Amino acid sequence: MPSLHRLATRPSPVLFLCLFTSQAGLLVLSPILAAVAHEFGTTTAAAGQLRSVSGACGGVTALLLAVSPRRPGLRDLLSIGALLVALGSAASAGAPTLAVLAAAQGVLGIGVGLLVSAGIAAAGDWPAPGRRPHVLAWAIAGMPAAWIAGMPLVGAVAAISWRAAWLALPMVAALAALALLRMRPADPPARRTGVAMSSWLGPEVWRFIAGELLANAAWASVLTYAGALLVASYGASPGTAALGLGMSAAAMVPGTFAARRHAARATPGLLMVLTALQAAGVLALGVVRPASGATLSVLAVMAFVNGWRSMVASALGMDAAPEDRVAVMSLRAAANQFGYMLGALAGGAAIAVAGFPGLGMALAAMFLAAVLVHARPVVSLPALTGRRARTAERP
Repeated sequence: MPSLHRLATRPSPVLFLCLFTSQAGLLVLSPILAAVAHEFGTTTAAAGQLRSVSGACGGVTALLLAVSPRRPGLRDLLSIGALLVALGSAASAGAPTLAVLAAAQGVLGIGVGLLVSAGIAAAGDWPAPGRRPHVLAWAIAGMPAAWIAGMPLVGAVAAISWRAAWLALPMVAALAALALLRMRPADPPARRTGVAMSSWLGPEVWRFIAGELLANAAWASVLTYAGALLVASYGASPGTAALGLGMSAAAMVPGTFAARRHAARATPGLLMVLTALQAAGVLALGVVRPASGATLSVLAVMAFVNGWRSMVASALGMDAAPEDRVAVMSLRAAANQFGYMLGALAGGAAIAVAGFPGLGMALAAMFLAAVLVHARPVVSLPALTGRRARTAERP
Protein backbone atom coordinates (compact mmCIF):
# COMPACT_ATOMS: atom_id res chain seq x y z
CA MET A 1 0.00 0.00 0.00
CA PRO A 2 1.52 3.34 -1.04
CA SER A 3 2.65 5.56 1.82
CA LEU A 4 1.05 8.95 2.43
CA HIS A 5 4.32 10.59 1.37
CA ARG A 6 4.29 8.74 -1.94
CA LEU A 7 0.64 9.54 -2.60
CA ALA A 8 1.11 13.23 -1.81
CA THR A 9 4.11 13.59 -4.09
CA ARG A 10 2.65 11.89 -7.16
CA PRO A 11 2.47 14.18 -10.21
CA SER A 12 -1.31 14.67 -10.06
CA PRO A 13 -1.66 16.16 -6.53
CA VAL A 14 1.56 18.17 -6.79
CA LEU A 15 0.66 19.75 -10.14
CA PHE A 16 -2.96 20.22 -9.06
CA LEU A 17 -1.71 22.32 -6.12
CA CYS A 18 0.81 24.21 -8.29
CA LEU A 19 -1.87 25.26 -10.79
CA PHE A 20 -4.27 25.94 -7.91
CA THR A 21 -1.66 28.35 -6.52
CA SER A 22 -1.20 30.05 -9.89
CA GLN A 23 -4.89 30.94 -10.03
CA ALA A 24 -5.12 31.72 -6.32
CA GLY A 25 -2.60 34.46 -6.94
CA LEU A 26 -4.73 35.95 -9.70
CA LEU A 27 -8.33 35.55 -8.56
CA VAL A 28 -8.08 37.61 -5.37
CA LEU A 29 -8.13 40.88 -7.29
CA SER A 30 -11.53 40.31 -8.92
CA PRO A 31 -13.82 40.53 -5.86
CA ILE A 32 -11.70 43.17 -4.08
CA LEU A 33 -11.15 45.41 -7.11
CA ALA A 34 -13.71 48.01 -6.02
CA ALA A 35 -12.32 48.08 -2.47
CA VAL A 36 -8.75 48.54 -3.73
CA ALA A 37 -9.86 51.36 -6.03
CA HIS A 38 -11.71 53.06 -3.15
CA GLU A 39 -8.79 52.82 -0.72
CA PHE A 40 -6.29 54.28 -3.16
CA GLY A 41 -8.67 56.88 -4.60
CA THR A 42 -8.76 55.60 -8.19
CA THR A 43 -11.30 54.11 -10.59
CA THR A 44 -12.20 50.44 -11.00
CA ALA A 45 -10.85 50.50 -14.56
CA ALA A 46 -7.54 51.97 -13.35
CA ALA A 47 -7.24 49.50 -10.46
CA GLY A 48 -7.88 46.70 -12.94
CA GLN A 49 -4.52 47.54 -14.51
CA LEU A 50 -2.86 45.83 -11.55
CA ARG A 51 -3.74 42.68 -13.47
CA SER A 52 -1.85 44.15 -16.43
CA VAL A 53 1.28 44.46 -14.27
CA SER A 54 1.16 40.88 -13.05
CA GLY A 55 0.30 39.66 -16.54
CA ALA A 56 3.20 41.51 -18.15
CA CYS A 57 5.71 40.21 -15.59
CA GLY A 58 4.40 36.66 -15.91
CA GLY A 59 4.48 36.87 -19.70
CA VAL A 60 8.06 38.14 -19.84
CA THR A 61 9.11 35.40 -17.41
CA ALA A 62 7.51 32.70 -19.55
CA LEU A 63 9.13 34.10 -22.70
CA LEU A 64 12.57 34.12 -21.09
CA LEU A 65 12.01 30.55 -19.96
CA ALA A 66 11.08 29.56 -23.52
CA VAL A 67 14.24 30.96 -25.11
CA SER A 68 16.71 30.11 -22.34
CA PRO A 69 19.30 27.54 -23.50
CA ARG A 70 19.74 26.28 -19.94
CA ARG A 71 17.05 25.80 -17.30
CA PRO A 72 16.80 24.38 -13.78
CA GLY A 73 14.83 21.17 -13.41
CA LEU A 74 11.05 21.35 -13.40
CA ARG A 75 10.79 20.79 -9.65
CA ASP A 76 13.11 23.71 -8.96
CA LEU A 77 11.30 25.99 -11.42
CA LEU A 78 8.00 25.21 -9.73
CA SER A 79 9.52 25.76 -6.29
CA ILE A 80 10.80 29.21 -7.27
CA GLY A 81 7.38 30.05 -8.68
CA ALA A 82 5.57 29.02 -5.49
CA LEU A 83 8.00 31.00 -3.35
CA LEU A 84 7.52 34.15 -5.45
CA VAL A 85 3.73 33.86 -5.23
CA ALA A 86 4.04 33.65 -1.43
CA LEU A 87 6.32 36.69 -1.30
CA GLY A 88 4.19 38.70 -3.73
CA SER A 89 1.04 37.91 -1.75
CA ALA A 90 2.63 39.00 1.53
CA ALA A 91 3.86 42.22 -0.06
CA SER A 92 0.40 42.90 -1.56
CA ALA A 93 -1.20 42.54 1.86
CA GLY A 94 1.09 45.15 3.34
CA ALA A 95 1.28 47.58 0.40
CA PRO A 96 1.01 51.19 1.67
CA THR A 97 0.51 52.72 -1.79
CA LEU A 98 -0.84 51.70 -5.18
CA ALA A 99 2.70 51.79 -6.61
CA VAL A 100 3.94 49.32 -4.00
CA LEU A 101 0.92 47.10 -4.64
CA ALA A 102 1.74 47.17 -8.36
CA ALA A 103 5.34 46.12 -7.63
CA ALA A 104 4.11 43.28 -5.40
CA GLN A 105 1.78 42.16 -8.18
CA GLY A 106 4.80 42.06 -10.50
CA VAL A 107 6.60 39.65 -8.17
CA LEU A 108 3.46 37.54 -7.93
CA GLY A 109 3.12 37.56 -11.73
CA ILE A 110 6.65 36.19 -12.16
CA GLY A 111 5.75 33.33 -9.83
CA VAL A 112 2.53 32.62 -11.71
CA GLY A 113 4.39 32.58 -15.03
CA LEU A 114 6.80 29.94 -13.70
CA LEU A 115 4.03 27.80 -12.19
CA VAL A 116 1.92 27.74 -15.35
CA SER A 117 4.86 27.19 -17.74
CA ALA A 118 6.58 24.45 -15.77
CA GLY A 119 3.34 22.97 -14.39
CA ILE A 120 1.78 22.11 -17.74
CA ALA A 121 5.14 20.96 -19.10
CA ALA A 122 5.59 18.68 -16.07
CA ALA A 123 2.19 17.14 -16.80
CA GLY A 124 3.68 15.94 -20.08
CA ASP A 125 7.11 15.05 -18.68
CA TRP A 126 6.64 13.50 -15.24
CA PRO A 127 4.04 10.74 -15.90
CA ALA A 128 4.30 7.74 -18.21
CA PRO A 129 2.77 8.41 -21.67
CA GLY A 130 -0.42 6.52 -20.88
CA ARG A 131 -1.01 8.63 -17.77
CA ARG A 132 -0.49 12.04 -19.39
CA PRO A 133 -4.16 12.86 -20.12
CA HIS A 134 -5.06 11.94 -16.53
CA VAL A 135 -2.28 14.06 -15.00
CA LEU A 136 -2.95 16.95 -17.39
CA ALA A 137 -6.63 16.94 -16.44
CA TRP A 138 -5.81 17.07 -12.73
CA ALA A 139 -3.25 19.83 -13.27
CA ILE A 140 -5.70 21.98 -15.23
CA ALA A 141 -8.47 21.23 -12.72
CA GLY A 142 -6.35 22.96 -10.10
CA MET A 143 -7.13 26.31 -11.73
CA PRO A 144 -10.94 26.25 -11.44
CA ALA A 145 -10.63 24.53 -8.06
CA ALA A 146 -8.89 27.69 -6.85
CA TRP A 147 -11.94 29.71 -7.86
CA ILE A 148 -14.35 27.22 -6.31
CA ALA A 149 -12.60 27.02 -2.96
CA GLY A 150 -10.98 30.42 -3.03
CA MET A 151 -13.80 32.78 -3.99
CA PRO A 152 -15.99 32.08 -0.94
CA LEU A 153 -12.91 32.33 1.29
CA VAL A 154 -11.77 35.57 -0.31
CA GLY A 155 -15.29 36.99 -0.12
CA ALA A 156 -15.57 36.20 3.58
CA VAL A 157 -12.12 37.53 4.44
CA ALA A 158 -12.46 40.59 2.19
CA ALA A 159 -15.57 41.61 4.14
CA ILE A 160 -13.13 42.24 7.01
CA SER A 161 -10.10 43.43 5.02
CA TRP A 162 -9.09 43.12 1.37
CA ARG A 163 -5.47 42.95 2.55
CA ALA A 164 -6.07 39.81 4.58
CA ALA A 165 -7.43 38.07 1.47
CA TRP A 166 -3.90 37.91 0.01
CA LEU A 167 -2.70 36.03 3.08
CA ALA A 168 -5.68 33.72 3.48
CA LEU A 169 -5.55 32.17 0.02
CA PRO A 170 -2.54 32.63 -2.30
CA MET A 171 0.13 32.79 0.37
CA VAL A 172 -1.15 29.69 2.17
CA ALA A 173 -1.59 27.78 -1.12
CA ALA A 174 1.91 28.76 -2.28
CA LEU A 175 3.56 27.58 0.92
CA ALA A 176 1.66 24.27 0.76
CA ALA A 177 2.72 23.76 -2.87
CA LEU A 178 6.32 24.56 -1.98
CA ALA A 179 6.26 21.98 0.82
CA LEU A 180 5.00 19.23 -1.53
CA LEU A 181 7.46 20.15 -4.25
CA ARG A 182 10.45 19.91 -1.92
CA MET A 183 9.36 16.37 -1.03
CA ARG A 184 9.71 15.27 -4.67
CA PRO A 185 13.03 14.11 -6.12
CA ALA A 186 14.90 16.78 -8.04
CA ASP A 187 14.83 16.84 -11.83
CA PRO A 188 18.14 17.30 -13.64
CA PRO A 189 18.75 20.75 -15.16
CA ALA A 190 18.05 21.00 -18.87
CA ARG A 191 20.22 22.06 -21.77
CA ARG A 192 18.55 22.65 -25.11
CA THR A 193 20.15 21.66 -28.40
CA GLY A 194 19.78 23.44 -31.72
CA VAL A 195 17.13 20.96 -32.85
CA ALA A 196 15.02 21.56 -29.77
CA MET A 197 15.39 25.33 -30.04
CA SER A 198 14.22 25.35 -33.64
CA SER A 199 11.17 23.17 -33.00
CA TRP A 200 8.95 26.04 -31.94
CA LEU A 201 10.06 28.51 -34.62
CA GLY A 202 7.61 27.13 -37.20
CA PRO A 203 4.62 29.25 -38.26
CA GLU A 204 2.12 26.68 -36.97
CA VAL A 205 3.40 27.12 -33.41
CA TRP A 206 3.30 30.91 -33.56
CA ARG A 207 -0.18 30.83 -35.10
CA PHE A 208 -1.29 28.65 -32.22
CA ILE A 209 0.27 31.06 -29.69
CA ALA A 210 -1.36 34.09 -31.33
CA GLY A 211 -4.78 32.47 -31.13
CA GLU A 212 -4.19 31.58 -27.48
CA LEU A 213 -3.14 35.15 -26.71
CA LEU A 214 -6.43 36.52 -28.06
CA ALA A 215 -8.63 33.89 -26.42
CA ASN A 216 -6.83 34.11 -23.07
CA ALA A 217 -7.04 37.91 -23.13
CA ALA A 218 -10.80 37.76 -23.58
CA TRP A 219 -11.29 35.12 -20.88
CA ALA A 220 -8.95 36.94 -18.49
CA SER A 221 -10.98 40.12 -18.96
CA VAL A 222 -14.15 38.20 -18.11
CA LEU A 223 -12.51 37.01 -14.89
CA THR A 224 -11.18 40.46 -14.05
CA TYR A 225 -14.40 42.41 -14.52
CA ALA A 226 -17.14 39.83 -13.79
CA GLY A 227 -17.14 40.73 -10.11
CA ALA A 228 -17.45 44.44 -10.90
CA LEU A 229 -20.29 43.66 -13.35
CA LEU A 230 -22.24 41.82 -10.64
CA VAL A 231 -21.68 44.60 -8.12
CA ALA A 232 -22.40 47.51 -10.48
CA SER A 233 -25.26 45.99 -12.48
CA TYR A 234 -27.15 44.07 -9.80
CA GLY A 235 -26.06 45.68 -6.54
CA ALA A 236 -24.40 42.51 -5.26
CA SER A 237 -22.05 42.80 -2.30
CA PRO A 238 -18.40 41.79 -2.82
CA GLY A 239 -19.03 38.67 -0.73
CA THR A 240 -22.08 37.67 -2.77
CA ALA A 241 -20.24 38.36 -6.02
CA ALA A 242 -17.30 36.22 -4.88
CA LEU A 243 -19.59 33.35 -3.88
CA GLY A 244 -21.43 33.54 -7.21
CA LEU A 245 -18.20 33.56 -9.20
CA GLY A 246 -16.89 30.59 -7.21
CA MET A 247 -20.07 28.60 -7.88
CA SER A 248 -19.90 29.43 -11.59
CA ALA A 249 -16.23 28.44 -11.77
CA ALA A 250 -17.15 24.99 -10.43
CA ALA A 251 -18.41 24.14 -13.91
CA MET A 252 -14.85 24.24 -15.27
CA VAL A 253 -13.94 21.06 -13.39
CA PRO A 254 -16.43 18.74 -15.15
CA GLY A 255 -15.56 20.52 -18.40
CA THR A 256 -11.91 19.66 -17.90
CA PHE A 257 -12.51 16.00 -17.08
CA ALA A 258 -15.13 15.61 -19.82
CA ALA A 259 -12.42 16.61 -22.31
CA ARG A 260 -9.97 14.02 -21.01
CA ARG A 261 -11.07 11.29 -23.39
CA HIS A 262 -10.80 13.70 -26.34
CA ALA A 263 -7.28 14.91 -25.51
CA ALA A 264 -5.67 12.24 -27.69
CA ARG A 265 -7.85 13.34 -30.62
CA ALA A 266 -7.71 17.09 -30.13
CA THR A 267 -8.14 19.08 -33.35
CA PRO A 268 -7.94 22.78 -34.26
CA GLY A 269 -11.56 22.55 -35.45
CA LEU A 270 -12.76 21.59 -31.98
CA LEU A 271 -10.71 24.44 -30.50
CA MET A 272 -12.40 26.88 -32.89
CA VAL A 273 -15.91 25.71 -31.97
CA LEU A 274 -15.24 26.04 -28.26
CA THR A 275 -13.77 29.52 -28.74
CA ALA A 276 -16.80 30.64 -30.76
CA LEU A 277 -19.08 29.48 -27.94
CA GLN A 278 -17.13 31.74 -25.58
CA ALA A 279 -17.76 34.68 -27.91
CA ALA A 280 -21.51 34.06 -27.75
CA GLY A 281 -21.39 33.81 -23.96
CA VAL A 282 -19.55 37.07 -23.42
CA LEU A 283 -21.97 38.90 -25.71
CA ALA A 284 -24.82 37.71 -23.49
CA LEU A 285 -22.98 38.91 -20.39
CA GLY A 286 -22.18 42.39 -21.63
CA VAL A 287 -24.86 43.29 -24.16
CA VAL A 288 -27.96 41.31 -23.21
CA ARG A 289 -27.28 41.77 -19.48
CA PRO A 290 -29.76 39.20 -18.14
CA ALA A 291 -30.82 39.04 -14.49
CA SER A 292 -28.16 38.17 -11.93
CA GLY A 293 -29.13 34.47 -11.79
CA ALA A 294 -29.00 34.16 -15.57
CA THR A 295 -25.67 36.00 -15.62
CA LEU A 296 -24.19 33.47 -13.22
CA SER A 297 -25.59 30.65 -15.39
CA VAL A 298 -23.89 32.10 -18.46
CA LEU A 299 -20.63 32.38 -16.51
CA ALA A 300 -21.00 28.73 -15.48
CA VAL A 301 -21.47 27.62 -19.10
CA MET A 302 -18.45 29.66 -20.14
CA ALA A 303 -16.40 28.08 -17.35
CA PHE A 304 -17.43 24.58 -18.50
CA VAL A 305 -16.42 25.42 -22.06
CA ASN A 306 -13.17 26.96 -20.87
CA GLY A 307 -12.26 23.77 -19.00
CA TRP A 308 -12.83 21.75 -22.17
CA ARG A 309 -10.95 24.32 -24.23
CA SER A 310 -7.94 24.34 -21.88
CA MET A 311 -7.51 20.58 -22.23
CA VAL A 312 -7.77 20.72 -26.02
CA ALA A 313 -5.37 23.68 -26.33
CA SER A 314 -2.82 22.12 -23.97
CA ALA A 315 -2.90 18.84 -25.89
CA LEU A 316 -2.43 20.62 -29.22
CA GLY A 317 0.36 22.77 -27.82
CA MET A 318 2.36 19.86 -26.38
CA ASP A 319 2.09 17.96 -29.66
CA ALA A 320 3.22 20.98 -31.67
CA ALA A 321 6.80 20.37 -30.48
CA PRO A 322 7.03 17.22 -28.32
CA GLU A 323 10.82 17.43 -28.31
CA ASP A 324 10.65 20.67 -26.29
CA ARG A 325 7.41 20.82 -24.31
CA VAL A 326 8.76 23.34 -21.83
CA ALA A 327 9.42 25.88 -24.59
CA VAL A 328 5.97 25.55 -26.16
CA MET A 329 4.17 25.49 -22.82
CA SER A 330 6.22 28.52 -21.77
CA LEU A 331 5.11 30.32 -24.90
CA ARG A 332 1.51 29.37 -24.17
CA ALA A 333 1.95 30.54 -20.58
CA ALA A 334 3.33 33.81 -21.94
CA ALA A 335 0.23 34.12 -24.10
CA ASN A 336 -1.85 33.43 -21.01
CA GLN A 337 -0.07 36.06 -18.92
CA PHE A 338 0.11 38.69 -21.65
CA GLY A 339 -3.55 37.86 -22.14
CA TYR A 340 -4.22 39.09 -18.60
CA MET A 341 -2.44 42.32 -19.47
CA LEU A 342 -4.20 42.75 -22.81
CA GLY A 343 -7.55 41.71 -21.35
CA ALA A 344 -7.28 44.16 -18.46
CA LEU A 345 -6.30 46.99 -20.81
CA ALA A 346 -8.94 46.23 -23.44
CA GLY A 347 -11.64 45.56 -20.87
CA GLY A 348 -10.87 48.72 -18.91
CA ALA A 349 -10.89 50.82 -22.07
CA ALA A 350 -14.16 49.26 -23.26
CA ILE A 351 -15.86 49.92 -19.91
CA ALA A 352 -14.57 53.51 -19.86
CA VAL A 353 -15.88 54.18 -23.38
CA ALA A 354 -19.12 52.20 -23.56
CA GLY A 355 -19.74 50.53 -20.19
CA PHE A 356 -20.40 46.83 -19.85
CA PRO A 357 -22.12 46.53 -23.28
CA GLY A 358 -18.86 47.80 -24.79
CA LEU A 359 -16.97 45.22 -22.75
CA GLY A 360 -19.15 42.41 -24.13
CA MET A 361 -18.67 43.50 -27.74
CA ALA A 362 -14.90 44.01 -27.37
CA LEU A 363 -14.32 40.60 -25.78
CA ALA A 364 -16.55 38.82 -28.30
CA ALA A 365 -14.45 40.37 -31.07
CA MET A 366 -11.29 39.03 -29.42
CA PHE A 367 -12.71 35.51 -29.14
CA LEU A 368 -13.79 35.60 -32.79
CA ALA A 369 -10.36 36.88 -33.84
CA ALA A 370 -8.87 33.83 -32.09
CA VAL A 371 -11.22 31.60 -34.11
CA LEU A 372 -9.94 33.15 -37.34
CA VAL A 373 -6.31 32.69 -36.30
CA HIS A 374 -6.95 29.02 -35.51
CA ALA A 375 -8.75 28.53 -38.82
CA ARG A 376 -5.55 27.24 -40.43
CA PRO A 377 -4.39 23.85 -39.09
CA VAL A 378 -2.15 24.08 -36.06
CA VAL A 379 -1.03 20.47 -35.75
CA SER A 380 -2.15 17.43 -37.62
CA LEU A 381 -1.00 14.58 -35.43
CA PRO A 382 -2.90 13.31 -32.41
CA ALA A 383 -1.85 14.77 -29.10
CA LEU A 384 -0.55 12.90 -26.07
CA THR A 385 -0.50 9.50 -27.75
CA GLY A 386 3.22 9.07 -27.40
CA ARG A 387 3.62 8.09 -31.06
CA ARG A 388 6.03 10.95 -31.60
CA ALA A 389 7.25 11.03 -28.03
CA ARG A 390 10.90 11.76 -27.65
CA THR A 391 12.82 13.03 -24.71
CA ALA A 392 11.89 16.72 -24.55
CA GLU A 393 15.09 17.86 -22.95
CA ARG A 394 18.35 16.22 -22.10
CA PRO A 395 20.48 17.23 -19.15
